[in-house]
Amino acid sequence: MNLFSRILRRIRRTIKINQRRRQAQRLGLRSIPPNYIFFERFSPDSVIVDAGCSYEAELSRHMMGAYGARAFGVDPTRKHADALHALEQESGGCFTYIQAAIAAQEGALTFNESLTNESGSIFNDHYNMRNFESRSYEVEALSLPGLMQRLGVPQVDLLKLDLEGAEYDLLNAVSAADLAPFRQIFVEFHHNAVPHLTPADTQARVHRLESLGLRSFSLDDVNYLFYRD
Repeated sequence: MNLFSRILRRIRRTIKINQRRRQAQRLGLRSIPPNYIFFERFSPDSVIVDAGCSYEAELSRHMMGAYGARAFGVDPTRKHADALHALEQESGGCFTYIQAAIAAQEGALTFNESLTNESGSIFNDHYNMRNFESRSYEVEALSLPGLMQRLGVPQVDLLKLDLEGAEYDLLNAVSAADLAPFRQIFVEFHHNAVPHLTPADTQARVHRLESLGLRSFSLDDVNYLFYRD
């Protein structure tokens, strides 16, 4: 691709994103750093699931602070455990830490933890595993029905899935019944981090969730909000 083609591609992408930002404003969507989009349909009775929350759990912190919501942080990464246990203690019962991975099937799976980077993955060809030192260990895996059983709540107002590639198998396996408890689902797709996954794989999962009755919105074709009218 020559320089002119690259510049033209960037211009088109900028125009598309600006158009989508205007659309998001018309829909009434809210965006917060680093990449989250959602409808502000929250109250102190709301339940948030922050899957792949990492040690900062920034979405959980925002939802607890802004709306008084109850947050569940789900993350299998051992090096994040101390920080998440500390947040659980500090939150006064508003934050619950579940040390597990969200995946297509229940049971145990091998998780790869990057020793340098924040994010690990179940895939050893993830960018962080291919380019940096890592270690592997077995973790508990929860499906979406298993997650709901663990939470013990009838409904989740926002489910965030930042699964570093595991979202593809998960979303390929879910049923409409599995998705029914979730009013909004935010998914960060990782076709840019896992080489055997492509933008076409992302679009296939988006279309599948739409076929199960959800609407979708994205600013950048990577981070998607799925929601119900």
